Amino acid sequence: MDQNRLLTKKEMKQMRKLEKLDQAKDKGRQNTIKWIVIGISSILFLAFFSFLVFLAKSSNSKPAVLSDLGQAKGPQNAKITLVEFADFQCPACKAYHPIIKEILSAYDGRIKFVYKHFPLTSIHANATPAAKAAEAAGQQGKFFKMHDLLYDKQSEWSELPGGQAKDKFISYAEALNIDLEKFNKDYDRNDLEEKITKNQEEGISNGVNATPTFFLNGKKIENPRTIEDFKKIIDQELK
Repeated sequence: MDQNRLLTKKEMKQMRKLEKLDQAKDKGRQNTIKWIVIGISSILFLAFFSFLVFLAKSSNSKPAVLSDLGQAKGPQNAKITLVEFADFQCPACKAYHPIIKEILSAYDGRIKFVYKHFPLTSIHANATPAAKAAEAAGQQGKFFKMHDLLYDKQSEWSELPGGQAKDKFISYAEALNIDLEKFNKDYDRNDLEEKITKNQEEGISNGVNATPTFFLNGKKIENPRTIEDFKKIIDQELK
């Protein structure tokens, strides 16, 4: 063919068709590559998500490493040990308080209950002072009596300034016939405040990030919504 010859209209039309075909092929190849990349990314994402779910289930199935540092009641050799990490100023903990009382009554003699402090200090300014009041009462054998009062009367003290909240705690101690001089000294004891901090650190190391959080025989459980839900979990463990 003469390279200097001008192309005819027919030849120009054919060349445009060829160019369009080449463009279509390139676009098709690009789309294929794009969908392959999307497919591989989706598979990798699903695999990673499944791995995270597997890890979460595995971590939940492993018994927690829980110390004896807490306030306990019930037989030491009970088949069931229920541990609660809680905050006295937490409304959800208050809501669970009557449920826990009923559970302990229903399984009396067969369940050991351990209360551990987990004050959410960033949102509950009086949580640690309330825990200190309970621990100070505990030095006179009345931790759970103060524990019950703090939840029952939460609305009275939860939003008070620090000094006024402490005055309320002292009035509760007086109502429980606690030696007030000793109560005040114990309230300010560094070792009792350190115990509260250690409870919280233990909770964090075992995946506690909200209150209340429950462990049944060392296994973290999803918070049961009702007494019946609690009983189902406990009955399964007893079997």
